[in-house]
Amino acid sequence: MKKTLIALAALAATGAFAQVTVYGRLDAGYAMTTTTTGTTDVKDNGVRSHNSYSSFWGIKGVEDLGGGLKSSFQLDMDLYTANGNLGNSGAGAGAAATAQFNRVSRINLEGAFGQVGFGADYVPTFKLIGATDVNNLSRVTTVQLSNSTGVSTTGSVLWYSTPVFSGFQVNAAYRNADQTSSSNTGDTSQKLMNLTATYTNGPLMVGVGTGNTENKTAGAASTTMSLAGFTTTSISNASKISSNVVAGSYDFGKVKLLGNYITTKISDAAVTGGAAVGTDIDLAELNIGASVPMGKLTLTAQLGTNSYKATGAAFDSKGNDFVVGADYALSARTAVFAKTGTYNKLDNTSAAGVATVGGGGENKQTSSVVGLRVLF
Repeated sequence: MKKTLIALAALAATGAFAQVTVYGRLDAGYAMTTTTTGTTDVKDNGVRSHNSYSSFWGIKGVEDLGGGLKSSFQLDMDLYTANGNLGNSGAGAGAAATAQFNRVSRINLEGAFGQVGFGADYVPTFKLIGATDVNNLSRVTTVQLSNSTGVSTTGSVLWYSTPVFSGFQVNAAYRNADQTSSSNTGDTSQKLMNLTATYTNGPLMVGVGTGNTENKTAGAASTTMSLAGFTTTSISNASKISSNVVAGSYDFGKVKLLGNYITTKISDAAVTGGAAVGTDIDLAELNIGASVPMGKLTLTAQLGTNSYKATGAAFDSKGNDFVVGADYALSARTAVFAKTGTYNKLDNTSAAGVATVGGGGENKQTSSVVGLRVLF
């Protein structure tokens, strides 16, 4: 349930009132996590957030302008429940986070033409992947390429969503920011295109998506991507990052099946955090999950496969993930949960010297957590 406030934010010309909603979700629990990189294990035990869902709070409002038009806004910020910090709730972050509406900050105009928006939000492919991840893109999940176009949430973007036609809808995001200085030898720009098409009919949802990001600094390629959720390698100075997604779900009533297949190509990249492994990198993952409601108890399970290929490297690294869990609803807004699994897994015993991908061992994370989740 969402807590609703009535705000005196009226348009002077009409005297109309806008309805403003304060909402959020808090997740925290005791987690025991081990990160394996090559032959090194690092343990991280304690109270952590982002275990079953991300934690956040936000405000949003909508106003009826008449004639079938509506204006709206949304401001949404990560909240790391474990220590109260704002700004980044994911995967152990929050210690150095600063307050900002880093998830969503946009204004919209909606009518028979659909919805046009300006500002920051999660790109359409990220939302499609999140809708087909039984673990809700939390810290403990087999899905690792949700930000596979280089970003998950991004600003200075033009957004457009079509109306829903017989279950079909298209969502698009576009950014073409040019910040070139006359003293530069080339353009300084940020370009992003992201698009999904979905079809929903009762218990069935299927969707496809594609996206790419391409940044330049003074004419030089400067697109970056953190692969911390897939390997511990960081990518910089790539000329382009492209991704494609196929995803879907079907609710049979007694069980709901969800899945996605994600491919990502990183072109002409520099690789840091270990030995150079080439210029072009191809990543792929397949994730299949299921949730089984049993009254107040819901059981979940998810399997995933990962692959990592790089030109100039003498290996093809692969791995298999799994996560199982259970949620018990104490009320409509409060639940306890437990999860355990192994994820981010890449096996490579032959790549001695490439510590970030194998180092003669494997790359993986294992985590078990028990916690509490509250909605407001």
